[in-house]
Amino acid sequence: MAISTGNRGVVYTGPGEVEVRSIAFPELSIGKRQCQHGVILKVLTTNICGSDQHMVRGRTTAPSGLVLGHEITGEIIECGRDVEFLKVGDIVSVPFNIACGRCRNCKEGRTGICLNVNPARPGAATAMLIWEDGLAVRPSMSWCRTLTLIYSNSLTQTKHGKKFVI
Repeated sequence: MAISTGNRGVVYTGPGEVEVRSIAFPELSIGKRQCQHGVILKVLTTNICGSDQHMVRGRTTAPSGLVLGHEITGEIIECGRDVEFLKVGDIVSVPFNIACGRCRNCKEGRTGICLNVNPARPGAATAMLIWEDGLAVRPSMSWCRTLTLIYSNSLTQTKHGKKFVI
């Protein structure tokens, strides 16, 4: 994968240290595995999350060289051949918790405790990234808040029109 000077990311280099670096332009593959069910996004916005801050402050483990960021809103600039419901130019939001959809927990509807959550790949604090399988939603609020609401609702089975507090 060649380095593209047009793609930069916020890279964690150690406790208390981050750098903006040129990084590889994403491809529809992870290692030797083709990801024809994925898309490549041009990042429009991303959040600085508490987990990013914990990594930078050394409160959790993170490998040096990790591109930080998640909770992405971006424009699709390339689609894999197996993508069915999205197209180039669509604006989508990507949750912080990317479940595989295939493990036992996901098949039982417990995507919040996916056994293969968030496969290793660069984060969203970059210009371009790959995103596999997802939910197309017009961005209107932070994904962290949105998914907390969706997941809480699935646990409580709250009906339309009812109120609950998280």
